[in-house]
Amino acid sequence: MKKVLFIAVFAAFGFIGINAQENDDKSDFNEVVEMAKGGGFYVGANIGVPLSGAGDLASFNFGFDIAYLFEVIPNLEVGGLLGYSHFIGDGTYIYNGDGGTFIRDYKDASFLPIAASARYNFNDYQFFAGLDTGFAINLSGDADSGFYIRPKFGYRLGAITLIGSFTSISGGSNYNSNLTTVSVSGFTTANVGIEYGF
Repeated sequence: MKKVLFIAVFAAFGFIGINAQENDDKSDFNEVVEMAKGGGFYVGANIGVPLSGAGDLASFNFGFDIAYLFEVIPNLEVGGLLGYSHFIGDGTYIYNGDGGTFIRDYKDASFLPIAASARYNFNDYQFFAGLDTGFAINLSGDADSGFYIRPKFGYRLGAITLIGSFTSISGGSNYNSNLTTVSVSGFTTANVGIEYGF
């Protein structure tokens, strides 16, 4: 079900992008290019599907971030990023078997990523590829703080940009139950989102 929802959202973003491009005012896009060259803020929001071990513990992910980037050489922007990432726990799992009753309560986990951010622009700033690297501080849940990395790509429609990304937080987690402990090595997600530059 998670994957179907993710594909539907990704398709919706693509449809929005096609319509927005048809109606895009070129002067708005030129203003965004000038902002990228001179420095500016980017505010983003994203949703995601937890992958690997994180997919066993969490059912959904959403996040927000704000970054300030400035161009250091033609087409290359660098700066800093502050974000928030929330994993919605998969709920309570109860198993009754010969070995007894096992209860696992997968609670929500949230993180505060603090990262350096860089992106390289292609095709007159229409596309970019970027990378955020830093540290994610655990705010809640049975999870540890850890190294944060997020490769991403974007397609600009003017002030609004469509974003696709992959996020990894290496801290890991130990979810304790009455008889067992479930461990994962980190939290990873595939995400789609939007970003506004100003």
